[in-house]
Amino acid sequence: MKEIAIQILCVLGSVVVFLAALGILRFPDFFTRTHAATKASAFGLACFLLAACLVFPQINVILKSVFALIALFITLPVASQALADAVRKSDDGKR
Repeated sequence: MKEIAIQILCVLGSVVVFLAALGILRFPDFFTRTHAATKASAFGLACFLLAACLVFPQINVILKSVFALIALFITLPVASQALADAVRKSDDGKR
């Protein structure tokens, strides 16, 4: 049962990260590309880290995964917002 959950999480993470990469390539402007890059990739990486917690159920792996998730969910939106503000101020998003 645990192996099935690990496989589902890995496949789900792979699909979400693939869709994020596809969104970066296909979306028309910079702002929607940053949305695809941050939101979907954060969820995909969360799936991979959850799978790692199931594969290695030691406390140090779980703590590192939780801290990595916290860092991801704090820094990705902030970085995306900073990039969007910089582009908006520089050329009104005409990229």
